[in-house]
Amino acid sequence: MARVQWKEGALVNVRLRDGLYTIALLKSNPYMWFFDIHGDDGIWKDIDLNQVRPLFCIMVGRVVLQRLVTSKITEKSVKPPDSLPIPRCWIKPSVNLGPGKAGGFVWRGGSLIQLLQGPDSLKSPVIKPSLDVENDREAIETHELTNMWGDQDLSDRLCRYYDVGINRDDLKFEIFPGLWDDREKLRPLTRRLPVPLR
Repeated sequence: MARVQWKEGALVNVRLRDGLYTIALLKSNPYMWFFDIHGDDGIWKDIDLNQVRPLFCIMVGRVVLQRLVTSKITEKSVKPPDSLPIPRCWIKPSVNLGPGKAGGFVWRGGSLIQLLQGPDSLKSPVIKPSLDVENDREAIETHELTNMWGDQDLSDRLCRYYDVGINRDDLKFEIFPGLWDDREKLRPLTRRLPVPLR
C-alpha cells in the first residue's frame, strides 16, 4: 500500500475490507469527512460529491492514513464538494475516574462544545453542559465525539453502515446509557468499544 501524505482538500481512496471501498475528504489534520458512497474496486469516475450525502466528519489517528487509505484520487471526473467545513460543535465526554465510577467505564455523559482552534477541546467554550438522553437526544445523536478514531473502529463503523444502514458511534452506548435500545440485536458491536462491552 502506497504511503499517502496528508494534504488538506485531497480526496482519498479508503479500503474497508476486500471488495468494499469508499471516498474520504481530508480537511485540516486530523479531520476527515466520509460520504454515502461505496464501491467494490476503489475505482471512481464521473462522481460529483456535491450530489452525495456526507455521512460524518471525525478526528482520526495517523493509523487511519497508514492502514486504510490506499491512494489519493486523481481522476479528474471525481469532483470534491465545493464547501464542506469542519463541524464546529462536538461532544466532549466527561471523564469519570475514582472509586465507584459508573459501570467501570472511563467516560460517562458529556458536554456540547464549540471547537475554536483545531482539536484542542480544552480551550473550547461549552454550549450545553451535562447532556442527558431525555432532553438532548437529538444533539447526542447528531454530533460526533471528540475522541479520536483508529483504523479498526472506523472500518467497523463504515462497514456496518454500508452493510445494514446503521451509522453510529458505539461509544455512545456507554457514554450515554439508554440512548439506544437495540444493543443486543447489534452484537457484536464495533471495535470502538473494548471486548467485554461488545
